Amino acid sequence: MLHSSVQAAASAAVEPPWKKMKPNPSPPSFLSLPDVIILNCLARVSKSYYPILSLVSKSFRSLILSIELNHARFHHKTQESLFSICLQLPDRPLPSWFTLWIQPDQIEKKKATLVQLVQVPSSYASREPLFLRRVGSDIYALRQRYPPSQVMLVRHNENVLWSNAPSMTVARVNPVACVLHGKIYVFGGCKANESAESWGEVLDIKARTWEPLPDPGDELRFSSVIRKIEITQGKFYVRSNEEKDSVYDPKTRKCKATPKAREGDSRCMVGNIYYACRAKSCMWYDKECNEWKQVKGLSSFNKNYRSGLIEIVNYCGKLLIMWDKLAQPRLRRNCQEKTICCALVALEKRQNGQVWGKVEWSNGVLTVPSSYVFLRSSVIRT
Repeated sequence: MLHSSVQAAASAAVEPPWKKMKPNPSPPSFLSLPDVIILNCLARVSKSYYPILSLVSKSFRSLILSIELNHARFHHKTQESLFSICLQLPDRPLPSWFTLWIQPDQIEKKKATLVQLVQVPSSYASREPLFLRRVGSDIYALRQRYPPSQVMLVRHNENVLWSNAPSMTVARVNPVACVLHGKIYVFGGCKANESAESWGEVLDIKARTWEPLPDPGDELRFSSVIRKIEITQGKFYVRSNEEKDSVYDPKTRKCKATPKAREGDSRCMVGNIYYACRAKSCMWYDKECNEWKQVKGLSSFNKNYRSGLIEIVNYCGKLLIMWDKLAQPRLRRNCQEKTICCALVALEKRQNGQVWGKVEWSNGVLTVPSSYVFLRSSVIRT
């Protein structure tokens, strides 16, 4: 009996160490951190990674789509420019917004095989872009989504939170606005058969009051989404998606028809230089010589995209060119789809006075029905 007890004690003494080891606790999860810490981390990550990060979990996706993340990016000064377009598709009653997404590995490799227009809302762009206009240190905004609204928002340039500006007298959806002499002019965004005074109105910022603009008449009271407004010599040139454009003179308070911009002619400013894309060339305006000159280095690119120029914009200090083409060129008559394409061109003005361009990437970004209508584009920081 004594021998058995000794043997049992000896066995206990030589018990393998692994039997005595306690299991290690599982490592802490990133998602176990407070939301405010996660948001501050996400705010320092490029938005191009958000669609991938949103797959981690439902709670992670919820944080990526939250307005709090936009606020964090504002405070950390990590906002990025987003290019969005609004299209009217034949199978949808309301306009649709899409945002250009360049997948992160393509940014590093400077390739564009994975550049695409993704529909809003998404984990990359959670909501439609606001229509923004700056007046001094204040930024005014109009919503570009349904339902129609009379709301105009305002915030100081250094403040992330919006407040309500004086409400418009008419509920509008997808209107356009421009600023002249400290006043905000708003056009469109309502039905053409509504009250004649509903087509446009102007906000006197100091008086904080709205005043209706004169009725332009049935012919020029556009019912579709207005593409953009250009201010030239104190007059507003309203570029529509209909057969006619109009020009409004705020001095005489009169509106009249004006020739439409030449098809395939789009202009924008990059730096302090105006650029224009036309049938088979990309031009820049030389202020010293008062003439348009050709951008060098783009001869091969010019031959490839000129069939259906849509828009050019300043995107991050570079020229973003957008055009469309038949998805199946061989079926020209029966082709039911078009491919929207984009290219990003870096620009350099050299010592000899010439401007040179270099195509960083060029790719098809969205396939749409051939009867689609381009309504407008937007570049905002978020």
